[in-house]
Parts: sequence; structure tokens; C-alpha cells
Amino acid sequence: MKLTAALVTIIVLVHHGIAYHHGNQHIILAIEMAAWQTAFINGVILILPLLGAILLWTAWQRVGAIAVVLGMVGALFFGIVHHYMLTSPDHITHLPTAEAHVHAAFIWSAGAIAMLEGLAAVAAAFLLGVRKPQESPTVG
Repeated sequence: MKLTAALVTIIVLVHHGIAYHHGNQHIILAIEMAAWQTAFINGVILILPLLGAILLWTAWQRVGAIAVVLGMVGALFFGIVHHYMLTSPDHITHLPTAEAHVHAAFIWSAGAIAMLEGLAAVAAAFLLGVRKPQESPTVG
């Protein structure tokens, strides 16, 4: 279980690093988020998985795994809808005018965070299915 907790923690931290890079691409491209989107990004996509990753190392491991799953599934859904489905400046094929390397960085980071969100959610869900061995009752 510690190996999986370590893997989930690493994935969450790498995700957050790439999400920071992606946020910078939003700034460079002047793609603004609505207030509700900013609240969702900060609360669900950033804080919830980070808090969950911290809790994986405590007696609250199950709560931590649930927090990571909820945060990463929420992030994945949000990213798929905004980067790949809705027509907006946040969609990877409707980006504001910029140099090719800026578009490439935005598109790459959108795909990378989506992949990491799915991976973190699956790994954290695995922790929810892992049970500590039960002591067998003594007969006698």
C-alpha cells in the first residue's frame, strides 16, 4: 500500500507542476477563466487532490484516496469538456492567435494533465480496494 500511496503522491505532484505550466499558458494566451471556473480549479483540481495525497500518509488513508479520486475525476471531466468539447478560447483547436510553440505548450500540457488525472484516479481507486489482511479467529 505504501508503494501505491507513493505513486499517487508523485502523480499528484507532477500533475500540479504541469497544471502550473498550463496555467501560465492561459496567461500568455490571455485565456481568462470565469470566477466559478477559478473556484473549481483551485478547490477541486488543486486543493482536493493535494490534501488527499497528504492524507494517504496518515490514518486517514481511505479519506485521502477518496479525495484524490474525486479531485482527479472532477479535473479530468473539467479538462475534457473545456479543452476538447466546448467551443471556446480554451479549446485546443480554437486558441487565440500566438506563436506555434505557445500553442504546442498549451496543447501538450492539456493532454499531459488529462493523462495524469486519469492515472491518479485509477491508482487512488486501487487503494480503496486494498484491504489489510484480517486476523483469522482462533479456534479452540
